[in-house]
Amino acid sequence: MMQALRRLDRALARLEDAAITVIVAAMAVLLGVGVVLRYVFNDPLTWSEEFVVTIFVWSVMLGVPSALRSRMHIRIDALVLRLGPAGRRACGWLACAGALAIFVAAIYAGWSHTANVASSATPMLGYSVGWIFVPMPIGFALTLFHAAMILADEGPDAVFRNATESVIDSAEA
Repeated sequence: MMQALRRLDRALARLEDAAITVIVAAMAVLLGVGVVLRYVFNDPLTWSEEFVVTIFVWSVMLGVPSALRSRMHIRIDALVLRLGPAGRRACGWLACAGALAIFVAAIYAGWSHTANVASSATPMLGYSVGWIFVPMPIGFALTLFHAAMILADEGPDAVFRNATESVIDSAEA
């Protein structure tokens, strides 16, 4: 069972990273073309900003689980670094419990809001406003899944460990 979950974790990670790459490239191209058309040809892309805002939200909400997996979240670790293994483990459990509450609340709030606005259409392109808000529950669900996998594989003190702590820990060993 754990092997299947690990394979799913890796597959989702590859999919998230590929989607972020495509989204950021699309934003760069659309914004660049929009600037050239607006200021060089005086003929702006009226729809591009609406679309860029939507895919920007997707990039941010897919970036949250990616940052967790890459240990790139910011964490104030001055206290945690002074604790021993038991203290770090206790802080890890506390962080996991708090994160679980936040992730579940964000998934629920995002899903509820998406359902409430899904029948509204965007002004320029006419797609559902739900596409702007559905990345929130998706992103937090992916983050919750990746956090659970890190918890299962490495323990509570590793879930929110950042890259700096990993370097310090390896230097101390």
